[in-house]
Amino acid sequence: MASAAPSRASAFGYRLKVPLALTAVALVSGILVAATTYTLVDRHVETNAEAETQRLTGTLARALVQPLLRNDVWQAFQMMRAATPPAGSTVSAQAVQVIALDARGQVFASPSPRVHPLGQHLSTLPEALAQAARRVLESSPPAPARMEVAASGMLVLATPIVGDEDALLGVVLASHPRALTDAQRAAVIQQLVVLGAVAMLLVALAGGAIGLRMTAPLERLRVVMQAAPRRNVAATAASRAELEQVCARPDEIGELGRSFAAMMDQIAAQQELERHMLEAERMASIGQLTAGIAHEVNNPLGGMLAAIENRRLRGGVDAATARTLELLERGLRQVHETVQALLNEARSESHPLTLADLRDLELLLRPEAEHVHCRLHWRVTLPQANLAAVPVRQVMLNLTLNAIAAAGEHGEVTAWTRETPDTWQIWVGNSGTPLAADKLAALTRGAERSAQGRLGLGLWITARILHTSGGRLWLAPSEAALATVLVAEFAVPSDTACAAPALTAAPTVPTA
Repeated sequence: MASAAPSRASAFGYRLKVPLALTAVALVSGILVAATTYTLVDRHVETNAEAETQRLTGTLARALVQPLLRNDVWQAFQMMRAATPPAGSTVSAQAVQVIALDARGQVFASPSPRVHPLGQHLSTLPEALAQAARRVLESSPPAPARMEVAASGMLVLATPIVGDEDALLGVVLASHPRALTDAQRAAVIQQLVVLGAVAMLLVALAGGAIGLRMTAPLERLRVVMQAAPRRNVAATAASRAELEQVCARPDEIGELGRSFAAMMDQIAAQQELERHMLEAERMASIGQLTAGIAHEVNNPLGGMLAAIENRRLRGGVDAATARTLELLERGLRQVHETVQALLNEARSESHPLTLADLRDLELLLRPEAEHVHCRLHWRVTLPQANLAAVPVRQVMLNLTLNAIAAAGEHGEVTAWTRETPDTWQIWVGNSGTPLAADKLAALTRGAERSAQGRLGLGLWITARILHTSGGRLWLAPSEAALATVLVAEFAVPSDTACAAPALTAAPTVPTA
């Protein structure tokens, strides 16, 4: 059940919520706009209708003065008929209704004589019309009247017909709906529904498209986060390209992408460091195993050398036997010296660097160089300062082995030293492909692999040893036939610093 909830949540995540939310906002906004438009139209119609009716009654009141004075009903009828819709029209039942009364309160003229015949008394008129007419007829001086009928939503206006010297000749009554009529309301609603539906559909589609576009960076970031634990090389490369697009954004999503990229880089660096430590532990284990093997080999070697010496002491050795014993002794002693050098490298105890340590290093490195037909020029001298042997041997071994590998077959490697009042420098150059500064930085960080896919631990360990001892590793300018020159600089303790003059320029490569 716990795994089902995240799957449902991911199926209805922000990539769907945001477009749906924008679509819903568009729909609600469309409905509110339509409702507001309908309300404004209704109020506009109400205000405009009342103003038009007031103008109509005022105009008729002035025009009907002469027909009333002459008792010309026909002229009054024509005037009122022209100012109002015909009786047979579809809107006459709910449009403006006009009646002209004389001073006695009787119908003088009406556009609809069948509804309001001549001579009809105001008492037979609808209550609202009758009350409005009485107010005008009873007022002194004559003044217009206005009445609203809440039940039917009608508005009644009464305007006096005034002759000379403010003589009241009659009243013009007009009634009309205060707001939209049923037919008008239906037409307006129909138009709003059609136009609003089309507008809301377009806005909803636009909102959905904008929402999908807004959530696209989040979707890319989600894909990158999901692909990160799988560590697939192809997927990681594609995810990295997607992540770079997200990181290029200047908004909050870009900040989130950059934070995630920094976190992934830190995790990758930690994983790389863990692999380095594992390989370093493996190398330490190999060193311990080498020490044990060296002790085991030294025991039979000592016995064989003792046997050769005893054979000489017994005498009776001819020339051929003597040459054989000498050859055997020289070979056994060479094996002993090699094993002793390996044993010295495997030892972890700290002691000052001696000339024997440097000779052991040369003894170990020359077979490696001869194996690939590489010329090794060894010009390493013992420093005047007391330096720990273990880190110096490790640094020189790593730098020279890397140089031999970089020089390749029939290459050339030169190792020499220089000393300043504060430092002792090991210079190792090779004739292989030049090493760029950024490549060196990547190798010292452990972020670079060799052509065989192995980690370049030699320079990484060298940089760590120098950093721990207060020294540094740097790339010197190329010298003569040496395309790459690396310098390992050890700090000399102040109490044992030599008095040699400081170098004012980089040392040159010694000649053979």
